[in-house]
Amino acid sequence: MTVLREDGFEGFLKRQVAQMNGILVHGSDSAAIANIGRMVARIVCDATAEPERYDVAILKDGAGRIEDHFFSLSLLGDRLMLWFDDVSDQHLKPLDGLINAKGPANFLFLAADSLPKSSKLRQACEESNRFAALALYEETTGSAKARLRALLAKEKNRWGDGAEEVFFDVVGSERSIVTQEFEKLILYCHGQASVETNDVVAICGDTADGGNDQLIDAVLIGDLSTVDRTLQILDGDIRVALIAVASHLSRLQDLRSMMDSGNSADQAVKAARPPIFFKRQPMITSQLKRFDGQALMAMQATVASAIFESRKSSDLANAITGRTLLALARLARSKSA
Repeated sequence: MTVLREDGFEGFLKRQVAQMNGILVHGSDSAAIANIGRMVARIVCDATAEPERYDVAILKDGAGRIEDHFFSLSLLGDRLMLWFDDVSDQHLKPLDGLINAKGPANFLFLAADSLPKSSKLRQACEESNRFAALALYEETTGSAKARLRALLAKEKNRWGDGAEEVFFDVVGSERSIVTQEFEKLILYCHGQASVETNDVVAICGDTADGGNDQLIDAVLIGDLSTVDRTLQILDGDIRVALIAVASHLSRLQDLRSMMDSGNSADQAVKAARPPIFFKRQPMITSQLKRFDGQALMAMQATVASAIFESRKSSDLANAITGRTLLALARLARSKSA
């Protein structure tokens, strides 16, 4: 039986992934489950591979249609990740043979709403020798603080005086928003000994996102003149803009995943959690229609590389940021040509 805790999950997976054929992640926070799914994909798959997403409705006809994919391993040794959202006890019968498969196979990622201990699906995953289960529970402010402190410690970082209090004052306590804002913050503060109050104010919440919407939109519609003009009038360290674009691309990837599961762009935007402000919805919908998942991943990789380079050469950070955002804008323009 393998029942996991979130705080030790990543380490366990890295150690045991070769002996595992899958995992069930269940809870009410779909954004948190999506974050876990992306992390699992990075560990399980080749760095260039994407998870293969399946509509859970395919299981109504039994497991036959996916068994071939599950048991067909690449001759090169790379594993695929087969991702199902919205699984429940009614899908146990077709999934049971995969959950209890004894030999090597590809990796099955099952995402579900909160499941009680009496759930047959949950019990099957917890009792399988080659499967695991992770429950994502609702967070209190106290448990959220403990989670972020542990993540900071992993980065050999810590909160500066008053920074933690300011962070939660700015972002609130909703888990998905806390996680999203913390990821931006930790990128921004990479290499620092501590996260200070001025870092939180610079990168988190409305103080950071609202002012960057125009720049982000200009980048993603290929408006080179607006990108160039906005970069020139930004004050101080424009790394903030690069981090904001990285966060936005991450959210677009989550919405794209919903589309790959059968939703339209409009449906994905309206179902987004946390909700997207109604005045922003048409622009986000347009961006989702312009870029597929592969393009978004490539753009995210470009931004991540630029962030890394700006850390190594802080005196060139602004130049690296400007060059990267203009390159992305040129790519976006080519998509509409």
